[in-house]
Amino acid sequence: MKVILCFCLLILTNCGTVSKLPKTQGDPLNVNSYGYHPLDPLPVELEADTANPLTNSRLLKAMPDETIRLAIGQVISTGGLKFTTASAGYEGNSYVVVLDYIKFNTNSFNVKVDRSNGRATKANVLEQSSQEGDAIIPLYIGVGLRLTANITINKGQVDLGNLFAIGAQAASQRISGTLTVQTLGISGENISAVIPMPSEINTTTIQNAILALGMIKAKIYEDNTTITPRVVGVYNNIGGSTEVINGFISSILQKPKILAVK
Repeated sequence: MKVILCFCLLILTNCGTVSKLPKTQGDPLNVNSYGYHPLDPLPVELEADTANPLTNSRLLKAMPDETIRLAIGQVISTGGLKFTTASAGYEGNSYVVVLDYIKFNTNSFNVKVDRSNGRATKANVLEQSSQEGDAIIPLYIGVGLRLTANITINKGQVDLGNLFAIGAQAASQRISGTLTVQTLGISGENISAVIPMPSEINTTTIQNAILALGMIKAKIYEDNTTITPRVVGVYNNIGGSTEVINGFISSILQKPKILAVK
């Protein structure tokens, strides 16, 4: 119950949406020029002593860091996102709010950056760590949960800082939108049974999503939960946009990153 209440308090601090948004927040079309970018889960190779059982406890100890990221983004004319600190939304605009909880470890890779047009348009990943690169890109390997609220404001002004208030506004048709719940590397029968299937935003679907996130987080250490570490995010410190992130994704798919499990 304490875990559920904690998630309620965290989620009550934000909200968001979109009309022309990509399907998930890990889609490269949502990339920022700089900073943290969530990825749809990508494969990871485990490096572990197989003489001992590869338990959930061992896997989770290999991911010692935890973080929760909240962000409100406004959909711009190109269909991308402009993240903002504002909590008010206005008629005719679309917004998205992402809550990312991840338990992770940090890996990295070296890149050689192509800046032929004055900005980063391509980042060639260097296979050998001894090669001299232009930058080292942090990768986040772990598991987590992701809640995304997409809304379009049909009338008036809406407080984006309160999901329950948004649910009430949806009931009066002042806003429209959808709610998405994702698990990142967390699965099992006990997890599938908890995940809600929201088709729209209202007070009921929001409440169900909040309760589900709390319940799933509490089940991470259970033996019947399947923990599969994934690449869940990347920190873009070289700039650029979709092409750069697509290059990162292609590199990870061709040669999955390693997570050492003691």
